[in-house]
Amino acid sequence: MSEERRYSVSQIQCYLACPLKYRFQYVEQLPKAFRPAGLAFGGTIHAAVEWLGRARMQGEEPRLEDLLQVFSDDWFAQNLDPLEFSPGESKDSLERKARVMLEVYQQATTGRRPAAVEEHFALEIADPQTGECLGIPFRGIVDLVEDDGTLVDLKTAARAMPQADVDRHLQLSTYALAVCLRTGSVPKLRLDVLLKGSKPRLERIETSRSVPDLAWTAHLLQRTSWAIEEGSFFPNPSWRCTECEYREPCQGWRGR
Repeated sequence: MSEERRYSVSQIQCYLACPLKYRFQYVEQLPKAFRPAGLAFGGTIHAAVEWLGRARMQGEEPRLEDLLQVFSDDWFAQNLDPLEFSPGESKDSLERKARVMLEVYQQATTGRRPAAVEEHFALEIADPQTGECLGIPFRGIVDLVEDDGTLVDLKTAARAMPQADVDRHLQLSTYALAVCLRTGSVPKLRLDVLLKGSKPRLERIETSRSVPDLAWTAHLLQRTSWAIEEGSFFPNPSWRCTECEYREPCQGWRGR
Protein backbone atom coordinates (compact mmCIF):
# COMPACT_ATOMS: atom_id res chain seq x y z
CA MET A 1 0.00 0.00 0.00
CA SER A 2 1.25 3.51 -0.71
CA GLU A 3 2.05 5.83 2.16
CA GLU A 4 -0.57 8.25 0.79
CA ARG A 5 -3.28 5.74 1.70
CA ARG A 6 -2.01 5.08 5.21
CA TYR A 7 -4.72 6.42 7.50
CA SER A 8 -4.39 7.84 11.00
CA VAL A 9 -6.81 8.14 13.89
CA SER A 10 -6.90 11.91 13.36
CA GLN A 11 -7.98 11.47 9.75
CA ILE A 12 -10.71 8.98 10.65
CA GLN A 13 -12.00 11.21 13.44
CA CYS A 14 -11.96 14.23 11.13
CA TYR A 15 -14.03 12.38 8.52
CA LEU A 16 -16.52 11.09 11.09
CA ALA A 17 -16.94 14.63 12.49
CA CYS A 18 -17.30 16.34 9.09
CA PRO A 19 -16.57 14.66 5.74
CA LEU A 20 -16.35 18.04 3.97
CA LYS A 21 -13.67 19.28 6.38
CA TYR A 22 -11.75 16.09 5.63
CA ARG A 23 -11.82 16.94 1.93
CA PHE A 24 -10.66 20.52 2.51
CA GLN A 25 -7.87 19.45 4.88
CA TYR A 26 -6.56 16.15 3.51
CA VAL A 27 -7.64 15.98 -0.15
CA GLU A 28 -7.53 19.58 -1.40
CA GLN A 29 -5.11 20.66 1.36
CA LEU A 30 -6.60 24.14 1.45
CA PRO A 31 -4.75 26.74 3.54
CA LYS A 32 -6.44 27.33 6.88
CA ALA A 33 -7.90 30.78 7.50
CA PHE A 34 -6.63 30.72 11.08
CA ARG A 35 -5.43 28.39 13.82
CA PRO A 36 -7.63 27.82 16.87
CA ALA A 37 -5.69 28.84 19.96
CA GLY A 38 -7.09 25.89 21.89
CA LEU A 39 -5.60 23.45 19.39
CA ALA A 40 -2.19 25.14 19.52
CA PHE A 41 -2.36 25.27 23.33
CA GLY A 42 -3.15 21.57 23.62
CA GLY A 43 -0.31 20.71 21.26
CA THR A 44 2.14 22.80 23.28
CA ILE A 45 1.08 21.11 26.53
CA HIS A 46 1.57 17.75 24.81
CA ALA A 47 5.07 18.74 23.68
CA ALA A 48 6.06 19.72 27.22
CA VAL A 49 4.65 16.48 28.68
CA GLU A 50 6.46 14.49 25.98
CA TRP A 51 9.75 16.21 26.95
CA LEU A 52 9.10 15.35 30.60
CA GLY A 53 8.36 11.72 29.76
CA ARG A 54 11.52 11.31 27.70
CA ALA A 55 13.61 12.77 30.51
CA ARG A 56 12.03 10.34 32.95
CA MET A 57 12.81 7.42 30.62
CA GLN A 58 16.47 8.42 31.09
CA GLY A 59 16.06 8.30 34.86
CA GLU A 60 15.91 12.07 35.28
CA GLU A 61 13.33 14.22 37.09
CA PRO A 62 13.53 17.73 35.59
CA ARG A 63 12.86 20.82 37.63
CA LEU A 64 9.47 22.45 37.21
CA GLU A 65 11.20 25.59 35.95
CA ASP A 66 12.77 23.62 33.09
CA LEU A 67 9.43 22.05 32.15
CA LEU A 68 7.78 25.48 32.12
CA GLN A 69 10.57 26.84 29.94
CA VAL A 70 9.96 24.09 27.39
CA PHE A 71 6.32 25.15 27.26
CA SER A 72 7.12 28.87 27.04
CA ASP A 73 9.56 28.41 24.15
CA ASP A 74 7.11 26.35 22.12
CA TRP A 75 4.16 28.62 22.99
CA PHE A 76 6.12 31.63 21.76
CA ALA A 77 6.74 29.81 18.45
CA GLN A 78 3.07 28.84 18.15
CA ASN A 79 2.07 32.50 18.44
CA LEU A 80 4.34 33.72 15.64
CA ASP A 81 1.35 33.11 13.35
CA PRO A 82 -1.98 34.62 14.45
CA LEU A 83 -4.19 32.39 16.59
CA GLU A 84 -7.94 32.76 17.10
CA PHE A 85 -8.64 32.89 20.84
CA SER A 86 -11.92 32.09 22.54
CA PRO A 87 -13.64 34.96 24.37
CA GLY A 88 -11.86 35.75 27.62
CA GLU A 89 -8.63 34.03 26.57
CA SER A 90 -5.33 35.47 25.38
CA LYS A 91 -1.74 34.39 24.81
CA ASP A 92 -0.76 35.50 28.32
CA SER A 93 -3.81 34.07 30.10
CA LEU A 94 -3.27 30.64 28.53
CA GLU A 95 0.41 30.71 29.40
CA ARG A 96 -0.46 31.43 33.04
CA LYS A 97 -2.98 28.58 32.94
CA ALA A 98 -0.40 26.21 31.44
CA ARG A 99 2.04 26.90 34.27
CA VAL A 100 -0.51 25.69 36.82
CA MET A 101 -1.56 22.73 34.67
CA LEU A 102 1.99 21.51 34.12
CA GLU A 103 2.80 21.84 37.82
CA VAL A 104 -0.28 19.74 38.58
CA TYR A 105 0.75 17.15 36.00
CA GLN A 106 4.34 16.88 37.20
CA GLN A 107 3.34 16.52 40.84
CA ALA A 108 0.65 13.93 40.03
CA THR A 109 3.04 11.78 37.98
CA THR A 110 6.25 12.07 40.02
CA GLY A 111 7.97 8.71 40.33
CA ARG A 112 6.45 7.25 37.17
CA ARG A 113 9.01 6.11 34.61
CA PRO A 114 7.32 5.36 31.28
CA ALA A 115 8.32 2.46 29.05
CA ALA A 116 7.73 4.50 25.89
CA VAL A 117 6.74 8.04 24.91
CA GLU A 118 5.16 8.96 21.57
CA GLU A 119 5.45 5.37 20.35
CA HIS A 120 4.81 5.07 16.60
CA PHE A 121 3.07 2.13 14.97
CA ALA A 122 2.15 1.20 11.39
CA LEU A 123 0.23 -1.91 10.36
CA GLU A 124 -2.50 -3.39 8.19
CA ILE A 125 -5.82 -3.49 10.05
CA ALA A 126 -7.38 -6.92 10.49
CA ASP A 127 -10.38 -8.34 12.34
CA PRO A 128 -8.89 -9.66 15.63
CA GLN A 129 -11.69 -12.23 15.97
CA THR A 130 -11.45 -13.83 12.54
CA GLY A 131 -7.97 -12.82 11.39
CA GLU A 132 -9.44 -11.40 8.16
CA CYS A 133 -7.22 -8.71 6.66
CA LEU A 134 -9.35 -5.63 6.01
CA GLY A 135 -6.92 -3.94 3.63
CA ILE A 136 -6.45 -0.72 5.61
CA PRO A 137 -2.90 0.59 6.07
CA PHE A 138 -2.90 2.45 9.37
CA ARG A 139 -0.48 4.51 11.43
CA GLY A 140 -0.56 6.18 14.81
CA ILE A 141 1.33 7.46 17.82
CA VAL A 142 0.59 6.36 21.38
CA ASP A 143 1.21 9.21 23.84
CA LEU A 144 2.54 7.07 26.67
CA VAL A 145 3.14 3.41 27.51
CA GLU A 146 3.62 2.71 31.21
CA ASP A 147 5.97 0.06 32.56
CA ASP A 148 3.08 -2.40 33.04
CA GLY A 149 2.03 -2.01 29.39
CA THR A 150 -0.89 0.37 30.01
CA LEU A 151 -1.54 2.59 26.99
CA VAL A 152 -2.26 6.20 27.96
CA ASP A 153 -3.73 9.00 25.86
CA LEU A 154 -3.45 12.55 27.21
CA LYS A 155 -6.05 15.22 26.55
CA THR A 156 -6.45 18.80 27.71
CA ALA A 157 -10.06 19.78 28.26
CA ALA A 158 -12.26 22.41 29.85
CA ARG A 159 -14.49 19.84 31.57
CA ALA A 160 -14.37 16.28 32.82
CA MET A 161 -15.11 13.42 30.44
CA PRO A 162 -17.84 10.92 31.40
CA GLN A 163 -16.79 7.29 31.78
CA ALA A 164 -19.17 6.30 28.98
CA ASP A 165 -17.31 8.58 26.56
CA VAL A 166 -13.98 7.10 27.57
CA ASP A 167 -15.37 3.60 27.08
CA ARG A 168 -16.13 4.54 23.43
CA HIS A 169 -12.99 6.61 22.88
CA LEU A 170 -11.91 5.81 19.32
CA GLN A 171 -8.26 6.72 19.80
CA LEU A 172 -7.83 4.31 22.71
CA SER A 173 -9.77 1.62 20.84
CA THR A 174 -7.48 1.96 17.83
CA TYR A 175 -4.34 1.84 19.96
CA ALA A 176 -5.62 -1.28 21.70
CA LEU A 177 -6.44 -2.84 18.32
CA ALA A 178 -2.89 -2.18 17.09
CA VAL A 179 -1.37 -3.86 20.16
CA CYS A 180 -3.82 -6.77 19.99
CA LEU A 181 -2.96 -7.44 16.33
CA ARG A 182 0.76 -7.28 17.12
CA THR A 183 0.85 -9.27 20.36
CA GLY A 184 -2.41 -11.24 20.53
CA SER A 185 -3.46 -9.64 23.82
CA VAL A 186 -5.57 -6.60 24.71
CA PRO A 187 -3.67 -3.98 26.74
CA LYS A 188 -4.89 -1.97 29.68
CA LEU A 189 -6.06 1.52 28.73
CA ARG A 190 -6.31 4.89 30.44
CA LEU A 191 -7.27 8.40 29.42
CA ASP A 192 -5.47 11.16 31.31
CA VAL A 193 -7.43 14.42 31.15
CA LEU A 194 -5.59 17.57 32.21
CA LEU A 195 -8.43 19.94 33.05
CA LYS A 196 -7.88 23.65 32.52
CA GLY A 197 -10.70 25.01 34.64
CA SER A 198 -10.40 27.54 37.46
CA LYS A 199 -8.64 24.84 39.52
CA PRO A 200 -6.66 22.65 37.08
CA ARG A 201 -6.43 18.97 37.96
CA LEU A 202 -5.44 15.68 36.36
CA GLU A 203 -8.10 13.01 36.02
CA ARG A 204 -7.06 9.43 35.23
CA ILE A 205 -9.91 7.39 33.76
CA GLU A 206 -9.31 3.69 33.26
CA THR A 207 -11.18 1.77 30.59
CA SER A 208 -11.05 -1.59 28.83
CA ARG A 209 -11.87 -3.22 25.52
CA SER A 210 -12.85 -6.79 24.62
CA VAL A 211 -11.79 -8.55 21.42
CA PRO A 212 -15.33 -8.08 20.00
CA ASP A 213 -15.01 -4.35 20.79
CA LEU A 214 -11.80 -4.23 18.77
CA ALA A 215 -13.37 -6.15 15.89
CA TRP A 216 -16.13 -3.50 15.81
CA THR A 217 -13.45 -0.80 15.72
CA ALA A 218 -11.60 -2.54 12.88
CA HIS A 219 -14.72 -2.63 10.73
CA LEU A 220 -15.52 1.00 11.52
CA LEU A 221 -12.06 1.95 10.27
CA GLN A 222 -12.63 -0.14 7.14
CA ARG A 223 -16.03 1.38 6.29
CA THR A 224 -14.78 4.90 6.96
CA SER A 225 -11.80 4.37 4.64
CA TRP A 226 -14.19 3.08 1.94
CA ALA A 227 -16.31 6.22 2.20
CA ILE A 228 -13.20 8.38 1.92
CA GLU A 229 -11.92 6.55 -1.13
CA GLU A 230 -15.35 6.74 -2.79
CA GLY A 231 -15.15 10.53 -2.44
CA SER A 232 -18.25 10.87 -0.28
CA PHE A 233 -17.71 14.36 1.15
CA PHE A 234 -20.51 16.49 2.62
CA PRO A 235 -20.87 18.94 5.52
CA ASN A 236 -22.03 17.90 8.97
CA PRO A 237 -23.30 21.04 10.76
CA SER A 238 -22.58 20.96 14.49
CA TRP A 239 -21.10 22.98 17.36
CA ARG A 240 -17.69 22.37 15.75
CA CYS A 241 -18.55 24.81 12.96
CA THR A 242 -17.97 27.82 15.23
CA GLU A 243 -14.25 27.00 15.50
CA CYS A 244 -13.70 25.48 12.06
CA GLU A 245 -10.87 26.89 9.95
CA TYR A 246 -12.80 26.18 6.76
CA ARG A 247 -15.96 28.21 7.40
CA GLU A 248 -15.59 30.26 4.21
CA PRO A 249 -15.09 27.40 1.70
CA CYS A 250 -17.85 25.50 3.48
CA GLN A 251 -20.27 28.36 2.80
CA GLY A 252 -19.42 28.07 -0.89
CA TRP A 253 -20.10 24.32 -0.98
CA ARG A 254 -22.87 23.25 -3.38
CA GLY A 255 -22.32 19.53 -3.62
CA ARG A 256 -19.38 19.71 -6.00
